[in-house]
Amino acid sequence: MKKIVKRIGAAFTACALVLAGGTFVSVKASDMNGNVQIKLAHNQQDGSEIADTIAKFADFTDKDSNGDISIKIYPSGQLGSETEEVEMVQAGILDMAKVSSNTLGQFDNRYAIFALPYLFTSQEHYYKAMENSEAVKKLFTSTADQGFIAIGYYANGSRNYYLKKDVCVDDPSDLAGMKIRSMVSTTSMGMIESMGATPVPMSSSETYSALQQGIVDGAENTELALTVNGHEDLVSSYTYTEHQYSPDIYIISTKKWNSLSETEQQALVQALGETNDNFKSVYNSMMDAAIEEAQEHGVTIYRDIDKTAFIEAVQPIHQEYIAQGEEYKALYDDIELYKD
Repeated sequence: MKKIVKRIGAAFTACALVLAGGTFVSVKASDMNGNVQIKLAHNQQDGSEIADTIAKFADFTDKDSNGDISIKIYPSGQLGSETEEVEMVQAGILDMAKVSSNTLGQFDNRYAIFALPYLFTSQEHYYKAMENSEAVKKLFTSTADQGFIAIGYYANGSRNYYLKKDVCVDDPSDLAGMKIRSMVSTTSMGMIESMGATPVPMSSSETYSALQQGIVDGAENTELALTVNGHEDLVSSYTYTEHQYSPDIYIISTKKWNSLSETEQQALVQALGETNDNFKSVYNSMMDAAIEEAQEHGVTIYRDIDKTAFIEAVQPIHQEYIAQGEEYKALYDDIELYKD
C-alpha cells in the first residue's frame, strides 16, 4: 500500500508540474469562459500517426458539445506510465487517459480477457464485439466504485510476430528456443510460452535496445512497431499470426464523469465514437504503408498462414480465464457470439 501511495504521490507531482503552465498548479474544471475542460493523457509519441488520430478527439468534442467542452491532450507519456495515468484518473487528479486493456487488467482482472490470444478471430469479429457486446458495455461501466469507467475504445489492430531471423512463424516449433519480448502481463507471457517461446517482459521503450543487443530474438506487435519504433532496421521477418486484437481503452474519472451533465456525457461518448470511426477508416492504409516501408528495409512479410496449431496451443489460457467465475464466462461467451 505504501508503494502505491508513493507512486501516486510521485505521479501527482509530475502531473502538477506539467499542468501548471507556469501560472497555476491545480487541475481546474472549467476555463475562463465557463466551458468544461477535460485533460486527457496517453503514451503515444507526439507527432506519430496514432497520436494525430487521437488529437482529433478534441475537434470532435468541440463540435459535438457546441464548444462547451474543451479537451487538452498530454501525449508521449508526459504525465507518467500508463499505470500511473490510471492511478491519477482513479484519484481524480487526471480527468481521462487512453491506456491499453492490458494495463487495465492490473486494476480489474476481467480486462485480461482482451489479452487472450485468438479471442477475436478476425478484424470484423473484433469490431462487432467491441461495439455491440452488452457484456463489454457492462464491463466498461462496472468499475465506477474503483474511481473510473470506460467510455470508449481505440481500435488497435492485430499483433503479430517479428524476428531477427528470416523465419515464417506458422507453427509453435518455429519459436522453440527463442526469447520474445513480452508485455508485462501474465496472460501475454503465458501466451508466448504456450506458443513455444520464452517470454522476456519489458516496456515497449526497451524493445529496440533489447533487439539490438540480442537480449531478445524477436517481439510481437502491430505493423507500426516496425516503423514508428525503428524495429525494421533490426528484424528480418514479420508474420501475420494475428494472435491478438488488444484494444486501448478510454477511461474517465468517476468524479469527472459524475460532474458532467447528461448532454455533456453524450457529447463526449459521441466524440469518442467519431474518433474511433476516423481511425478505423485510415488504419488499414496506415498498416499497409508501414509494411511497405518495412519491406524497403529488407523485412520479409509472411501472410495467410495456417493458425490452427497456435489456436489449439492457447486454448488452456482461455479455459483458465473462464474458470475464474460466471461473470468471466458470460463476458467470454458474449464476445464469442459475434464471430463471423
